[in-house]
Amino acid sequence: MENLAQNITNLIVKNNSNLTDLQILKIKFGLECILGESSKFIAYLIIFSIFSLTKFFIIASFFFCSLRVVAGGYHEDTYWRCFFTSFFIFLICITIGVKIDLPIPIRIILFILSILLVWFYAPVDHPNKPILSDIRRKKLKYVSFLVIIFLGIISFFLPSEQAITAIVSLFIQALLLPIGILSQRRIENANFKG
Repeated sequence: MENLAQNITNLIVKNNSNLTDLQILKIKFGLECILGESSKFIAYLIIFSIFSLTKFFIIASFFFCSLRVVAGGYHEDTYWRCFFTSFFIFLICITIGVKIDLPIPIRIILFILSILLVWFYAPVDHPNKPILSDIRRKKLKYVSFLVIIFLGIISFFLPSEQAITAIVSLFIQALLLPIGILSQRRIENANFKG
C-alpha cells in the first residue's frame, strides 16, 4: 500500500509542482489510509459474505470504526499485521454476537466499562499523526465520550444478536485505547534507549 500510495503521490506531484513537502507527506499518508482501509474493508466484506455474516460485519465495523475515528487506538506496524489483527477483532465481535447470548445486565456492564475506558484514555494518537493541540485533544475526548454514549444507546434497540455484536465491538475498541497508549510508551522508551 505504501508503494502504491507513493506512486499516486508522485503522479500528483508531477502534475502539481507547487506543493510543499508537508503537503506531499499529507497526500501520501492520506492515500495510504484510504487504500489500506478500503482494501481491508472489501476483503473482510467478501470473507464474511461467504459465511452469510454480512449484516454482522457491517454492524461490527460501523460501531467499531465510528468510535475509532474519534477516539483512536492501537495501531500495528505494517499493513499485513493490521489486516490480520483487524480481521481477528471483527471475527471475535461477530462470533460473540452470533454464538453467545449476553443478557442485558452484562451488556450494560460492558457499556459502562467502555464509557470509562473512553473517558480515561481517549483520544489515542496515531503514531504518524500525533495530536499536538491541547484544545483538539479535549474536543476529541468529549466527542469520543458523546459517540460512545450515542452508539451504546443505539445498540440496545437492535435485535439481540446484532445488539451483542454492536456492544462487543464498542467494548473491544475501547479496550484498544489503553493498549494503544502502552504500545506508544513502549516505542518511545525503545527510541529513547536507542
